Amino acid sequence: MSLTFAKFLAAASVLATPLHAAPIELGKQLFHKDWAAACDNMRSCEAVSLIGEAQDDSAPTAAIRRAGDSAGAVEVGISLAEPKGDRYRLFVDNRLIVSGLLAKGEYPIRIDGSEALKLSRAMGYGRKLAIRDANGALLGQLSLGGTAAVFRHIDRVQKRAGTHTALFATGKRAFRAEPVPSPVIVARRIGKQEAIPDAAAMVSLVEGSACAETRIGVTEDSAYSLGKHAGSYKALVMLSCGNGAYNFSSAPFIGTSRDGKKWGFAPARFDYVSDSSEANGGLNLLVNSGWDAAKQQISSYAKGRGLGDCGSAETYVWDGDMFRLVEAYAMDRCRGSTDWMRLWTAKVEFRD
Repeated sequence: MSLTFAKFLAAASVLATPLHAAPIELGKQLFHKDWAAACDNMRSCEAVSLIGEAQDDSAPTAAIRRAGDSAGAVEVGISLAEPKGDRYRLFVDNRLIVSGLLAKGEYPIRIDGSEALKLSRAMGYGRKLAIRDANGALLGQLSLGGTAAVFRHIDRVQKRAGTHTALFATGKRAFRAEPVPSPVIVARRIGKQEAIPDAAAMVSLVEGSACAETRIGVTEDSAYSLGKHAGSYKALVMLSCGNGAYNFSSAPFIGTSRDGKKWGFAPARFDYVSDSSEANGGLNLLVNSGWDAAKQQISSYAKGRGLGDCGSAETYVWDGDMFRLVEAYAMDRCRGSTDWMRLWTAKVEFRD
């Protein structure tokens, strides 16, 4: 997975400044009974199981991914709290569908190719998936209630419904792939590290922002070089701007200086602002944010609760003028799945 965002300062002169361009439309999430599904802008889709109220957090979870290209490769991953032995067998309503070797990692059961498609189709018509070891001992089970609805959703989005390639709604209609062009973000490379605001400039920015009223306890502000272009130094400044039990908020600003000493600040501009961004005195905040200088990317990861089984996450790239959305993930229901579904993706091309 996957995981970023932004908006505003406190000087009266910039309160009306627009902070993002035309809105980006993310993929929609569908929830039905014990399953969820979502597709991104490239028609790559994912279906994930949700843990029922009567189950504990150690219950197995499953994720089924299908690529949005013409091949539409299917992959299935199933988690197990305590994998035992070296083999597994998967039963749908007491009928053996697939067997194989257990693997290491988050998903000890990983299936692809024709067997993944076979299993997915069986799950769509089933009521319960049972996971057993080579000797028949039960390793876990999960409800299949809702699989038919979420698989139909994926088939509709990928325009496979009624074709022999569908996950669930199979038919005799021929499948004709419709290529979807990927958004391409052209980003100006930052280059070598240059001047950043000093402590005095940072203090002045804090005191003039709405964050000054929300800073409790230990705070940590940071500044990162965005290089030099057209005779001006630029820097990303992240102000600590409040926190909760498991979410730490930051307000992003862009500093500009001609001489590397005297700085002016404005809210960082983003082409998309997550609904999870918390308004605070005119500021839209990044949550649990991080800056990756090598990729020129900033991330935000807002958890709906401490378990991390719901929330939203975004990653943006600095294109030289503003932050542009690269990836977005979300899970709107807090039901045990830490596999958030991808809703948006874009390619990045760097130029000097």
